[in-house]
Order: sequence, then C-alpha cells, then structure tokens
Amino acid sequence: MKNLKKLFIIFIATLTAIACGEPEVPVELFDVMTKGAFARKMTQSGGYNYYDVSGSSIDIHVEYYDEAKGANIASYDIDVEYVDLISGGSKSVGRVDFVTIQSSEFVVNSSGYLSSDISLGFGAALAAIGKSRADIDGGSYFRYHMTITKKDGTVYTNDNTGPNMKSSNAFRALFYLDASIVCPSDIAATWDSFNTTQGTWTVQSWCPVGLTSTYSGSWVADGDVYYVEPTGQFDWGTYLACGYGTNPGGNLKIKDACSILSPTGASRWGETYVFNSVVSSNGNNTVTLDWINSYDEGGISELTRSDGGTWPEFR
Repeated sequence: MKNLKKLFIIFIATLTAIACGEPEVPVELFDVMTKGAFARKMTQSGGYNYYDVSGSSIDIHVEYYDEAKGANIASYDIDVEYVDLISGGSKSVGRVDFVTIQSSEFVVNSSGYLSSDISLGFGAALAAIGKSRADIDGGSYFRYHMTITKKDGTVYTNDNTGPNMKSSNAFRALFYLDASIVCPSDIAATWDSFNTTQGTWTVQSWCPVGLTSTYSGSWVADGDVYYVEPTGQFDWGTYLACGYGTNPGGNLKIKDACSILSPTGASRWGETYVFNSVVSSNGNNTVTLDWINSYDEGGISELTRSDGGTWPEFR
C-alpha cells in the first residue's frame, strides 16, 4: 500500500511539472545520431613461443558491428609494435603497419554476421618490425593496434572508444591486443660431463687446478627450476674427482629464464654459485658451463646429452 502511495505521488508530480510548462529536454533522434563501429572479438587461440617462431601464431575471429550490421565499415586496420621489457626499452620498436582487411574480404559467419578470421603470425610480426628472433627477448611482448574506418570516413580507435565497449563482455570491442613472448622451459636431460678444475682450491692441495674428470648425471625438473641427480652434485662430478666424500648438496638448482641459465640456492656449507659463461655447441647437444662458487672452487664442465635430445641455444 505504501508503494502505491509513492507511485501516485510521483505521477501527480510529473503531471504538475508538465502543466507548469517545464522546458523540454532535447533528444537526439537515432536517424541523425553519429553512429560508431567496432569489431567484436569472439574467439582467440594460440600464442608466441620464443623457440618456435614459424609455428607460433595468435588466431582470432571477429564480428563487425555498426548501425547496418557492419555493412558501413570500410576496413579494419592492424598495426604492431614491439615492447621491450628485458633491456630497459632499448630494443622497443614503434608502431608499424601489419595488415589491413578491406570490407570486400569480410565474410558472413555461421551466426549471420560479417566477420574475419585473422592470424597474427609470430614470424609475420618480426618481419613487420624488421627484426629477427635474435633481436628480441622472451618475456617482452608485441602490441597490436586496431582501427575501424567507416565508409563515411569516420575513424574509431582505442583512443576514441569508451572503456565499457572494450571491457564489457557484451561488446568485447577489439582495438588492441597484447601478445606475450613466452619461453616454455624443457631442459631436463641425462648427460655425460667432462670437467676441468679452476679457481684456487686452496683447501685441497691434492686437487690441483687443471685436474680433469668425467661423470654422468641428469637435470630433473622441479617446477620452474631443475635440480641435479645424483642429488646435489652441482659440481657435475668435479668434487668426486678431487677426493671429496660428499657433494655440494644444499638447495642448489638451475633456473632457466628464456635460455639464460643461472644457479639458485646455496650448498650445504652456504656457498653460492655463479655461471661465468654458458656456451652451446655441437648442434645444441652440448653445453659448456664455466662456473665458480663463493669459496673460489670452480670448473669448466662440458655436458653432452646422452639421451639423444638437444637443448635450446643457451645464452
């Protein structure tokens, strides 16, 4: 009953306002409105694998929307830039042309909308910015910029389109897309090593610099890092050759960040390790580690895979 009274009061107030000659609020009629346009992202698949340029792409399906179901759109233009996150921006490349899809190339999809299937190839992106894989880094990304041009000459971009159009699931207006360059890590392997001692090795007079040894072991994945089997043999067999009755142990592991190897953790005695250099050879079947620890024990260990596989080219 109370709600009915409230509604009645609002109704009377509205009638009174009209009777008293309240000024009319101007209304823009649909026929004379400026009408926008956008491409709606329907699906997306794929990604950019740093180790597989030719086989990597991002594939999207878009539908076109305007006041005439996309019929007044002239083109969908895509530019690309490379954004360097690894080298402080020094490798970044500004926005350049990638591809322009003309309205004559639009097709009617199964839902009855004008649409496009668009493949953003990793190799094509590199070609567009004039670079090779050696010029970029995993962990950085490409950004694609999209522009809609209508047949009346009006242009719609990320800059003049409202945030709700871009973020709302109902619209999914695609005016930019970031494509991260990822480095899937898969360096687990069995190997045979050939080691040469270096550093002072002051504590062990019977282990002279230049002593050589051989050993067999493996790198075993542990999440996003790798430990050495036999467990803790982070010296690749050099300690055993020098007469140590144990191995470095501790929580020493190898981290692989886009083919850049680095030691993590410390030995049972608190020693930390550094790789002075990591060099791939023999068709990436062999890697040579120039390593040293904080006790100044070190070695040059040449590890050759014994499982028939190859590693990526380490840097």
